[in-house]
Amino acid sequence: MLVVDSKVKQILIVEDNRDMQELYKIFFSDQQDKYSIDIESRADVALKKIKEKTYDLIILDIIMEPMTGESFFSYARQEVKTVFTPILVVSVLSPDTLVKLKKINHVDFLQKPITKEQLMQKIKERFWVKENQSQK
Repeated sequence: MLVVDSKVKQILIVEDNRDMQELYKIFFSDQQDKYSIDIESRADVALKKIKEKTYDLIILDIIMEPMTGESFFSYARQEVKTVFTPILVVSVLSPDTLVKLKKINHVDFLQKPITKEQLMQKIKERFWVKENQSQK
């Protein structure tokens, strides 16, 4: 069994598709005691958010405009506040196509379409790993 810190986790979702944004809202609607979410439809605006607020997890789409998720990822890894923040890439692209990202720690993948159960399991796993790494 995975044990997760009782503090409400702050999650930034960077997703430009409105249907996916609504799906995330539904997925997290009964999780407000565990997770607080901010949804940003533009990666360039999300970069400003990560400078202003500390997030425990970033959920990131890759195929976006005008800034791609991959560019956001690169910039986020250069920011002191987010260099070690876990990032969950949720994309129609398979993890095998994201070779550069796969080589980096603190990143995980889900391929769309996703279910609530898949998403919540990945989130629990990421927080469990992060909690255990910080205790070492």
